[in-house]
Amino acid sequence: MPAPLTRNSSRRPLSALTRFVVVPLLLVSLGVRIGMYIESRRPAPRAEPAQPEQPPPAPRPEVPQPFRPAPAAVCEMSGAFQNNIYPSLLLSFGVSYPEYARCLTVSLRDLPRSGSLQLRIDSALFLQPMQVAFNAPSGSATLNPELPWNYDALRRTMQVGPQSFVATLLVDGRQQAQAALVCTVHSVNEAVTRIFTPATGQWLDTTVCFAAFVNEDHPWINTLLQEAISNGSVHSFSGYQYGPQSAAQQVQAIWDALAARGLSYVNVATDSGTSPLVSTQYVRFLDQSVHDQGANCVDASVLFASILRRIGLRPVLLFRPGHCFTGYYDAAEGGRILAFETTYLGMASFASAAAEGARELQITLPYLGSPQYAVVDIAVCRQQGISPIPYQPAEHD
Repeated sequence: MPAPLTRNSSRRPLSALTRFVVVPLLLVSLGVRIGMYIESRRPAPRAEPAQPEQPPPAPRPEVPQPFRPAPAAVCEMSGAFQNNIYPSLLLSFGVSYPEYARCLTVSLRDLPRSGSLQLRIDSALFLQPMQVAFNAPSGSATLNPELPWNYDALRRTMQVGPQSFVATLLVDGRQQAQAALVCTVHSVNEAVTRIFTPATGQWLDTTVCFAAFVNEDHPWINTLLQEAISNGSVHSFSGYQYGPQSAAQQVQAIWDALAARGLSYVNVATDSGTSPLVSTQYVRFLDQSVHDQGANCVDASVLFASILRRIGLRPVLLFRPGHCFTGYYDAAEGGRILAFETTYLGMASFASAAAEGARELQITLPYLGSPQYAVVDIAVCRQQGISPIPYQPAEHD
């Protein structure tokens, strides 16, 4: 029979159990409680404040640009031949060849994009101010308009002088820009003989301009013809009606009548020489030569050509370097040219002048087409629209 448990024996197992089981459990429990206590005493974490919803970014205000006014319109004007105007060119070619009457060019830029655009040009040489409407979608324009020339004023221009032209840009009837130009207006007696063309670097022969100084309608011619008939060498002027010999007799009768008036050769040939692009020569009109009782080779040639055309003959002006003389066809339809040297007037007979003219003609004909060699057929010039410069009574009339 087992021995009874004593007091001391019963405590040893409990102590072992406690030591190996209960104590650890108690420690764990205590640790849990301490941890819970500590956790309970820890202050609660502060809640992060809720982030408010961000509004969309406000549009950036536009930075005002500095005020910049539109550029002012610009008007500029220039004249042909380096601002030189030749009335003889306008009077003889202006109607048939309008490009010669367009002596002024106006350049406009920085024009407004809207509005009614007009150009006005004023001058004392115009019948009235020139005004023309135009469009300029690109903001610029170059105008070369036909001009309302006062041809009577041009014909009375006997001396070289300045003349003002004023161009005005109008937008909706209001002045926006203006330009003034002073041109040199030449004497109506200056015939344009050559024009330099910068684009080609060549001189353009304009000897046909001398045809404008041949005026078969000049009122003085009737008086001269009456004087020729009074001399008795011819009884009438009938042109080619009675053949070449009759035509030659009529030419001689005119020669004798002018010589009887005391008309003689004077070696005067001048030009203003103000433009390097244009060559000119001063030419007397028929009444000026008769009044002055003197004429150079060109003056006398246009004088004779005027009278020969009036009586029904077909005159020509013949040119070689530095000289001019007159001829005429021996038939109305053309043919052979009979020439005479006009510088012999008042110094030799018509027979001598005709002999010298024939010699001059032989020298000239082979070089026709070369610079400064030309035959100007007045009938052909009239067909081409080259009109006579009209007669203007002078003080001595």
